[in-house]
Amino acid sequence: MLVPLYNVFCEVTGLNGKIYGPSDFFKKNNETYERQVNIRFLSTVNGSAPVTFYPSETNLEVMTDKVSRTSYIATNNTNKKLTLSIVPSVSPGLAAENVKKIQCFCFSEQTLEPYETQEWPVRFYVDSELSQNVNNVYLSYTLFEKEREEMLAANHEH
Repeated sequence: MLVPLYNVFCEVTGLNGKIYGPSDFFKKNNETYERQVNIRFLSTVNGSAPVTFYPSETNLEVMTDKVSRTSYIATNNTNKKLTLSIVPSVSPGLAAENVKKIQCFCFSEQTLEPYETQEWPVRFYVDSELSQNVNNVYLSYTLFEKEREEMLAANHEH
């Protein structure tokens, strides 16, 4: 009895916590305009983190509401294990709510063993509700070395 009541409550209030996944977003495709969008991939290594970090491709033409895949490559250039945080950014800012990541290395910290190279996948789609004025979207990731980030934060506290 509580589950159906909870489902009604969630539907009425919009508090259902659902995230559009591959099966959900195709349902709304009939009511929206599908078009091509150019995605440009950027990467930044913050500070002097000893990591090489770059997108596997710098440009991708995607159709709205269609899942696309790409990846980023990261190499630890040291003889010590590194823990990394990655912060995503979307530009223009008004496009941020329309770029939906399904799978992303930015969802959690990443670890690289000494001199290890990893390929980190990204699966995403651009919602067809993206403003018609936006034809180019920049998806950027900034990589931070966790240990260095914590050290800098501790120095600022003193």
